[in-house]
Amino acid sequence: MRVVNTVELKNRTNELLRDVVAGEPVIVTLHGKPAAAITRLTEGDLAEFVLQHAGDGRGAGRARGPWRFTSLSTSLGEVYVAYTDLGVSFVDLAPSDEAFGRAFRRRFGSEVSRDPHPPGKLVSLLREFFAGFTAFRGPVDLSLVGSFQRRVLERLRRIPKGQVRTYRDIAREIGQPGATRAVGTACARNPVPLIIPCHRVVRSDGGLGGYSLRGGVGLKQRLLASEGVDPSRLRSA
Repeated sequence: MRVVNTVELKNRTNELLRDVVAGEPVIVTLHGKPAAAITRLTEGDLAEFVLQHAGDGRGAGRARGPWRFTSLSTSLGEVYVAYTDLGVSFVDLAPSDEAFGRAFRRRFGSEVSRDPHPPGKLVSLLREFFAGFTAFRGPVDLSLVGSFQRRVLERLRRIPKGQVRTYRDIAREIGQPGATRAVGTACARNPVPLIIPCHRVVRSDGGLGGYSLRGGVGLKQRLLASEGVDPSRLRSA
């Protein structure tokens, strides 16, 4: 490990980058205190960084509100669904309107209000979906996510009920075989779980992996079991 100050970083950039590429991390100090670390990025690390920090001109920088929401009683409890004119944009198992509003603000930095007259067609499609958890036939608005995550989520929509894929499978299918970890991050940040079935993606070692919807891994296990998948029989893919 090398430790340099900001002046050395400026004057010896090429040399230090060669060290990083060779696998030696570089710690940058400012006024004698650690300020940054430079380490070699794998393809997956780079994809994850892009997913977390870069936009594509159609992401969060271009809000498409106003957002409205409705809620439905389902076998999982009360499911809250936010939407725009483009389709469903956020799903949560919230205990109240207020809790859902807070979750939406944390996620998108915007307000959402209950729709006193939700679109009849949308409500019908949602009721149909939650009755059997087959493929959602309505529109989904993914305009607030970046291009990498959108590719992942669109791929997840194709996973049939009763089947699973691994994070590694999805990385390969989107042409980014080194981005397994970034695919996991994309699943964890899925704004419309259930509608886009990220619960059908598991770890390559047979583990369930995480689940961001309220209820966590226990809910993921319950969902898979309800679809005829025995989580205890999952094996490496």
